[in-house]
Parts: sequence; C-alpha cells; structure tokens
Amino acid sequence: MNSADLSKLHDFSQPPPPSWMPHTIGWYVLFALFFAAAVFLSARALRRWIRNRYRRDALRQIQLAPVAQLSEILKRTALVSWSRPQVASLTGKDWIDFLASSSGLDAFRSVPGDRIESIALSGSDVSAREQQHLKQLAADWVRLHHV
Repeated sequence: MNSADLSKLHDFSQPPPPSWMPHTIGWYVLFALFFAAAVFLSARALRRWIRNRYRRDALRQIQLAPVAQLSEILKRTALVSWSRPQVASLTGKDWIDFLASSSGLDAFRSVPGDRIESIALSGSDVSAREQQHLKQLAADWVRLHHV
C-alpha cells in the first residue's frame, strides 16, 4: 500500500467573515430617514399626550365625583379648550346644545343627559342607573369633544 505523506498538509485558509456594516451611502440615507421618522413620530405622540392631559384629569375626576358635580367638571374641561367668553356664560339649553354639538353626542338632548345641569343646581336624586349613564355620557364627551 502506498502511504500518503501527511506532513505536507495544512489547514484550509478561511476568508475573513463579511462585514455587517453597509458599504454604500444609500443605506446610511435610509437609516437617517428611519431615525428622523422615529424622532418625528415620537415627538408628535409626546406632544399629543401632553396636550390631552386635561382629558385624563377630567376622566379621573368624573369617576370619583358625585353626579351633582358632573356639569362643573365638564365646564372646567371646556374652559381648557375654548375661550372663557365662549363657554363660561353658557347655561341651560345653550349649555346642553354646546355639549351635544361639540362632541356629536345627541344623548345630551334626551333624558337624562338634558338634566345634567339641573341635577347639579337642584341636587335632586337620580337612580343608580341614571347616575351610571350620566357618568358614562360625561366621560364620552371628554373623550370625543373636538375644538
């Protein structure tokens, strides 16, 4: 048998692994665009979150307040978004119409939504179901109103 001379063998030489860094300018431009878009969207979301702080506060107050204070909470919330002369003088039917038109909720024009201010002024008793309905209606207005 012929024995092969193994002393002259050596390991295979491997090329270096390819770099993960992009080699063309296009990739850097694309990364910069993605980064700029992420910064822009994050800044816009932060600005919206800060701008809607009054809504979160109002929703918290609605959950904790008795029904007699709902009209007051809604009025304070409206004063944040609209000017004082435009909102502060609204009472009665004008206030109810404002609530309905600024949010698109026609439930303010029917019972018990149309009594939200009279309940606050007279302190009259309402059933537990009506209380829950009024709180839900007030919370919906806070979420949905548009300036």
